[in-house]
Amino acid sequence: MPERAVQRILVVSPNAEVRQTLREIFEQDGRDVLTAAASAGVEEMISRAEVDLVLCDQQLPDESAYALLEALRAHHPGVRTALLAAPGMSAAASPAFERGATDYLAQPVVAAEAITMLRRADHTPRAHPSASLTSGENESPSFRGMYGTTESMRSVFRMISRVGRTGVTVLVTGESGTGKELVARALHDESTRRNKPFVALNCSALPSELVESELFGHMRGAFTGAVKDRGGLFEAAHGGTLFLDEIGDLGPLAQAKVLRAVESGEVMRVGGTKSTHVDVRVIAATNRPLDEMVMDGRFREDLLYRLKVISLALPPLRERTSDIPLLAGHFLHLFAERHHLPLRALGDDARETLMQYDWPGNVRELRNVLEGALVMCDGAEISACDLPAGLSASSAPRVSLSTAFLEANADLPFVEARERALREFDRAFLSAALARNGGNIARTARALGLHRQSLQKLLARRDLRNGENAHETVVPPVPLRTGHTTAREHPKVR
Repeated sequence: MPERAVQRILVVSPNAEVRQTLREIFEQDGRDVLTAAASAGVEEMISRAEVDLVLCDQQLPDESAYALLEALRAHHPGVRTALLAAPGMSAAASPAFERGATDYLAQPVVAAEAITMLRRADHTPRAHPSASLTSGENESPSFRGMYGTTESMRSVFRMISRVGRTGVTVLVTGESGTGKELVARALHDESTRRNKPFVALNCSALPSELVESELFGHMRGAFTGAVKDRGGLFEAAHGGTLFLDEIGDLGPLAQAKVLRAVESGEVMRVGGTKSTHVDVRVIAATNRPLDEMVMDGRFREDLLYRLKVISLALPPLRERTSDIPLLAGHFLHLFAERHHLPLRALGDDARETLMQYDWPGNVRELRNVLEGALVMCDGAEISACDLPAGLSASSAPRVSLSTAFLEANADLPFVEARERALREFDRAFLSAALARNGGNIARTARALGLHRQSLQKLLARRDLRNGENAHETVVPPVPLRTGHTTAREHPKVR
């Protein structure tokens, strides 16, 4: 949630009728409204009045709308901004987002759509200047196609900005789905190589015998099927950047050749006898523990040191859940435009579900969930029922064994203690599931993926009901501590 809801709105439009229409709509919703006919003087107005949202008309002369968005991002990062798109020009929202806008409103203005945009703005976090910056720069919630206001993501953005302008190799680490390729592209775009090729290879997507040919090229006759000379990706990326994703999956021979290429700037095609000089910046990424792989002999230590001149770690989404509303707004805009669908707001129940989920697939999983939810949504906003069932189930309270239980059973043999722990888990988990479903056995069984008869037998075995006539009576579970987790942290119900 933002620090406060949108209270004061500044509408900047050369069209007096549009300004008046929006004033009436917003004031009826209890908001204060200021208006301006041009971008000149807007920053001064913001400095004098506590403005929460600036709605900027694309039809301002000389494309000054985008210039204004840029200026507000640079000088007033705490002010939310949105684009008032010209009629039939909703696609103009994309460059607006690149300049810091977090939303857009299509023209002609429809009151319901304007109010829905305000609801989204109420839940959009503000950007704040980072106290750790020494240059006095302000930071936007978006950077090179990535979104985040948490300190961990601001740190990533600052690192990219600083390291990108150099030519050093970078090792990007993070779980699958955290956006490692986006970081690699941002590093490329921040560099002087931005107008040269950006070439990417997923090292795990090809068999080991083909990776070398793909990276370094081959000569005709080097192997079966090599019917002509072919350059590799190092040559294709000459002057630019080569991104090696899942570098930990490279075989020993390919590792040795990559090391030579990074150190000397020379590559030799498979089956060749002459080296070719290449000017390539290498950025590598992995979700594997390369340090441990070095100790096990599965990854070259010298290559690791050469790759991690700079190491950049991406946080998993579960460690920056406050960024979820911002990311959700971005993805919903993206997919509404891509699939030509109405833009939907995120309902409070859906937002709560997204915030409580553990996101093992990180931002990639969130992106896919929201795309499906937008397609399936029939209402004015996306609700929890539009989300995959697994998200709600995985947001259920978790159980953990109390210290009292562990102390009371410390002297038992392992097998017996484990059986008692599983029995207590079953009782707590099933009781919570029944409570969520109003004690309805059939609905609870469906939610847990069990047959009704199987659930009844399990309840009887755990003394939660007599298994026959105690219709919906549930015995309170053994006291356990509760928190939040995903379903994958629960032991299997037995």
